[in-house]
Amino acid sequence: MQGKKFAAAATAALATCAVAHADELENNTVRTGYAKVRFHLQSGDLSGPPGTTPPGLRIDARDLDIFAISYERRLSDHWALQLQAGIPPTLTAVGAGAAAPVGTVAKARIWFPTAMVRYTIPGFSVVHPYVATGVTYTFFTGQEISPAYNAALQGTGSDIKLHSSWGAYARVGVEYPLDRQWRLNLEYSSFRLKTSAAVDTRTPGFGTITRHVDLKDAPGILGATIGYRF
Repeated sequence: MQGKKFAAAATAALATCAVAHADELENNTVRTGYAKVRFHLQSGDLSGPPGTTPPGLRIDARDLDIFAISYERRLSDHWALQLQAGIPPTLTAVGAGAAAPVGTVAKARIWFPTAMVRYTIPGFSVVHPYVATGVTYTFFTGQEISPAYNAALQGTGSDIKLHSSWGAYARVGVEYPLDRQWRLNLEYSSFRLKTSAAVDTRTPGFGTITRHVDLKDAPGILGATIGYRF
């Protein structure tokens, strides 16, 4: 009798552990996919020492295609913590305003790793709509000025420094479970980008001339990803 009770207790304990383990297996999700970033860059005028910079020179940015990667940790039935990154795309800055004829003026790798808290809206059986908010840190690597910029400002070469910044990040989306582990996800996001650039141009007869431009934006990001829960 004691052996039967022990066996029953052990079976119940193992079943409980299995359920707990199965629940634990569904607390993590990894997503990969594609995202399109659309810029609406607001640029100040490029400024420098008096008499060195024509008025009305501004900057715009071309839209980006991104391979997105994110990790999510479920905190409860409706709340989750999400971390996202991706392969940093090359941001291409082009002339705007009086600088539009110049074309490409600079290129850089743009990084914006993001941490968010996500809330899944209850009451839906087929799809899972959600909202998320968090913070992103934008920084740049591989920054370089184009020959067209140097030619337009009569320089022999230039160095550029784009400053990093923190910004708010917001998202709305919907998730569709394909089965217990696989999910299809569609989302729209936006984040606050505010930075400035300093460009040092080596100019014959004048030495190095430093120019600045202020930039801000709230890029829109449309993404489609596939997720795996484990």
